[in-house]
Amino acid sequence: MTTVYVIGLIKNDYSVIDIFWPIGFLLLAYFLLDGNGSTAQILIKIFVTIWALRLSSFLFFRIVKHGPDKRYKELQAGWGKRHYVHAFFKVFMLQGAFMFLIGMPIITAKLVFVENKYFLFIGSLFWLLGFVLESVADWQLYFFKQKPENKGTYLMSGLYKYSRHPNYLGEILLWVGIAILAMPNAYMPLTILGPMVLTFALYKFSGVPYAERNHRGGAQFEHYVANTGAIFPKIGFESETKHP
Repeated sequence: MTTVYVIGLIKNDYSVIDIFWPIGFLLLAYFLLDGNGSTAQILIKIFVTIWALRLSSFLFFRIVKHGPDKRYKELQAGWGKRHYVHAFFKVFMLQGAFMFLIGMPIITAKLVFVENKYFLFIGSLFWLLGFVLESVADWQLYFFKQKPENKGTYLMSGLYKYSRHPNYLGEILLWVGIAILAMPNAYMPLTILGPMVLTFALYKFSGVPYAERNHRGGAQFEHYVANTGAIFPKIGFESETKHP
C-alpha cells in the first residue's frame, strides 16, 4: 500500500488504489501459500488469481476509458494542501488494514489441519457462484452506463432487479467460498472474520453508501430502495428499469 501510495503521489491520482487493491490479495496468496500438496491452498491461489486479474483488468479498462473515480478528486480537494497526509492514512493505510482483515482466509489457509472434500466442494461452489454473479453484474452496469439516455438514472433491471448491488453480493459469496476452503483450522474465528469485515465495509463504509449517494430523493428510486435489498435480495419486487 505504501508503494501504491507513492505511485498515486507521482501521478497525482489516488484512484490507482482501485487497480492495485485486488493485486494486494494476489500477492498475499503467493507469498503466504506455498502449496505443499494442500488442495485447499492450491484452490485458493487459483481462485484469488482469477478474481484479482479479472477485477483489476476491469477497473483498469474502466479508468482508461472513462477516467479515474471522481470520489478521490473530491476527497483530495476537500483535504486541501495537506491532502497527501490524509490520503496516506485515510485511503491507503485504511484499505491496507481492510485488506489484512478481509484476507484472513488466505492467511489462515496455511493452518488447515484436515483436507475435507465437503469443505472443498462447497467452498468452490460458493466461489464460482460469487465470481459469475460479480462479473455479470459489473458488465450489466457498465453497458447500462454507456447509453447516453441512461445518464443520471439507476439500473433496476437484470440482476439489479433483485439486488441493488449484485456485484457486492458476488464479492461476498466468493470470499465466503474462500473462507470455507480455508477450514477447518485452529483459527476458524479469524477465517470467518474475512467475509464478515467485507460485508460490513460494503454495507457501511465504501460500498452501498457511496454508490447511492447521488440517487436519493426520487420517488421511483426510494420505492426501489424500500422494496429491494441493498445487497441480499428481497423476494417479490417487480422493479422499473430506471427512474427520472
